Amino acid sequence: MIGRVLAAAALLACTACALRLGGSKPEEYGTLGMAVPASASASAVAGVIKQANAQIVLLTAERDSAWFAEVSTATGLALSGPGRTEPAAKAFLTNLEILGDTSIVLGVADGTRMHVHDALYQIEEGRDVDLMFVRIGPDTDLRDAVRALLGYVATDVGPNAALAIAVDAPTPQAGDSVAVLLRAVYTSARECAGPDTAGSAAGRIQLFYGPSARVRCARARTINYEGTPITADLVVAR
Repeated sequence: MIGRVLAAAALLACTACALRLGGSKPEEYGTLGMAVPASASASAVAGVIKQANAQIVLLTAERDSAWFAEVSTATGLALSGPGRTEPAAKAFLTNLEILGDTSIVLGVADGTRMHVHDALYQIEEGRDVDLMFVRIGPDTDLRDAVRALLGYVATDVGPNAALAIAVDAPTPQAGDSVAVLLRAVYTSARECAGPDTAGSAAGRIQLFYGPSARVRCARARTINYEGTPITADLVVAR
């Protein structure tokens, strides 16, 4: 009898140990990056978000706080921002637990500036997701812009955080150049897309994710809406 009790206790201990070693399962989030025109209604934008089944939205528009709040209410997703360091405000929509957010202006080596909205979210203790929305102006040197962005990430983002970055570049071609410059560190969601999406017209927003040890893309596609938003199913490692 005592032997059976000891064996059962040992089995429970081994099971608990295995669970601790295994940790939590990877989590998948539909992540949408979009820039919408000032004429877009909040209900129309909310409809796109719901159609995309997005749990994380990186959104920019030249609209006021009330408009962003209306989108938040219509989607049932909590709002970070909007950050307004320039006419085009930037915001995040997600129901992850927010740890903090900020809107800043980064100086670039060529003398121009980049506008950034940044927020840190927690999936669970020890597993975070950092979201950034970055706009690069038409007069900014792209190499200098990427250096400034990577420098900011290196000093501001913790080593245990997965990162999703929406980049609003002056043109689709400039966005493609940013993707090439970032490729060694972060991956464009367009590379995760199927042949149809990869061959479609480039949208205004490029969506990046990384590092590869923390997050991967299961699938991605563009959406038939003004600005050609892109959505990616990002899997955050345990």
